[in-house]
Amino acid sequence: MPKKRAFEATMNRRKLFIGLGAGIAIAGIPSIATAGEVGIQAGVWSNPTMGRITSGFKTPARPTHSGTDVANNQGTAIWAANGGKIVGVRTNSYPGDTRQGLLPGRTGNGVLIDHGGGYRTYYGHLYSAAVSVGQTVVAGQRIAAMGTTGNSTGNHLHFEVHLNGGLLNPYTFLANKGITLGSSAPAGGSGNWPTVKKGTTGARARVVQHLLNARGQKLVVDGDFATKSVDAAKAFQRSKGLVADGVIGPISWPVLVVDVKNGKQGSASKAAQTGLNRHGYGLLVDGDFGSLSVDATKKFQRSKGLVADGWIGPLTWRPLVA
Repeated sequence: MPKKRAFEATMNRRKLFIGLGAGIAIAGIPSIATAGEVGIQAGVWSNPTMGRITSGFKTPARPTHSGTDVANNQGTAIWAANGGKIVGVRTNSYPGDTRQGLLPGRTGNGVLIDHGGGYRTYYGHLYSAAVSVGQTVVAGQRIAAMGTTGNSTGNHLHFEVHLNGGLLNPYTFLANKGITLGSSAPAGGSGNWPTVKKGTTGARARVVQHLLNARGQKLVVDGDFATKSVDAAKAFQRSKGLVADGVIGPISWPVLVVDVKNGKQGSASKAAQTGLNRHGYGLLVDGDFGSLSVDATKKFQRSKGLVADGWIGPLTWRPLVA
């Protein structure tokens, strides 16, 4: 093909991508509009978890590292990065286990999803899995809990993106879709993290006070985010390596929230019950997350288009407090 015609064909393809809302792809990273993405949710991608990136893809220090590591607390929710079919699950590993995992050279508990069109994603070092082989999932669906099983030095998600058997850089791949690995809202979520600071009063302030107590603080939960609450927030932020400004916003919320499910008791459950009551569920805030709280959670999740599993993780917390 003559050079001029080849150039014009390339420019026409780029214009088509822009017209589809995809933008121009980063070199070597497939665009949202590529024909290869023919999976269950073609072009719909999600941040797989919340946390801080501790190791990148094939860095000079780790030239063979096949994914990107995102660290947070044990039990932090892991979400499907795209819709697809679960083609591998391992759940019998433990910290320090050196046996081979789902893929060659990987260790620990893991989940492998086939998205169609040659795309697969791998989630490693999990504490537990919430899916089974053959199950179909959607982008943003909770599939696992973060852990440190296998050859791991701390709780984190080892996340990989594969295309036709080759490895892609997960961070830049998601960045090309407008997603920041570790911090963007997952697909299917709604609402934005609110800001709770000195002077905030009401239910949101009570939710934060309960959550701070769940993290070891000893506040009187009165719904008045005053000096003692600010000081407790600063102490929590320092403990997590965050800027200690006493303001609970988009950076602090994902680290502060605690997964709450059936049978959970204590301050985190009180926070969840308080959050549900913001939406009119009329629960007794007793810290016992039993059947009534679970049923209310499922109703709330259905109202927001979330998977109605009765489990309050970051995907549910976000619209709950928004």
